[in-house]
Amino acid sequence: MLTRSTLREPVGLFFTLVLAPLLVAILGVLFGNDPNPQFGGRGFMDATLPACACLVVGMTGIIILPTSQLQLRESGALTRLRATPLSPRVFVAADLTVNFLISLVGIVLALLVGAFGFGVRLQGNPVAVLAAAALGLVAFLALGYTLAALYPSSRAATGIGNGLFIVIMMTSGAFVPQNQIPQGVQRVARYSPFHYLVDLVQGMWSGQSWADYGTALAVLVGMTVVCGLLGARLFRWKTA
Repeated sequence: MLTRSTLREPVGLFFTLVLAPLLVAILGVLFGNDPNPQFGGRGFMDATLPACACLVVGMTGIIILPTSQLQLRESGALTRLRATPLSPRVFVAADLTVNFLISLVGIVLALLVGAFGFGVRLQGNPVAVLAAAALGLVAFLALGYTLAALYPSSRAATGIGNGLFIVIMMTSGAFVPQNQIPQGVQRVARYSPFHYLVDLVQGMWSGQSWADYGTALAVLVGMTVVCGLLGARLFRWKTA
């Protein structure tokens, strides 16, 4: 049921599977990948491709998952499911699995477009890159369930989620080098889990060691635990 429901939602599928690869293609055509001192001698795509892939994670956790949950709740679909022997744990596990797999495909597609379309070279281990992205995805899916319980409606989830996503994207260093972001914004960005996700994935892409990203790992694991517990505690089958 969850898989069919997800596949029937063209907007969610577009943002998960198409937007990031499309953005990579557009940015690659516009800016190319010639070495640029602004990015430490790397090309624009070399510097930003991992961040583009991370957009899938942020959109899924902050916008897509909460909105879909609230739409199911508002339509009464969750109430009907509650009347079946299905337990909340099984439902949540299935929902997380579907969103995780679809989002992971979107991440891989974005990376492949950059690698084969614009010659972006992977300097690290592809397994490490996917593991970092997967960790961030789990953390943001947990956040998504917490937000689904806090947003008052699906419309609010869309409006607030889009605003929140734009803020964390612009302050993460994903597309603007950190040294070019105002100091005040940099201080705020240190409290953004998306900043640490981008930092971790970029580090794995460039071949850095996991040991160099202890803070990022701690933030994402801690976010998974805290938001996972909150999401489970606040989960509702029907609107208040």
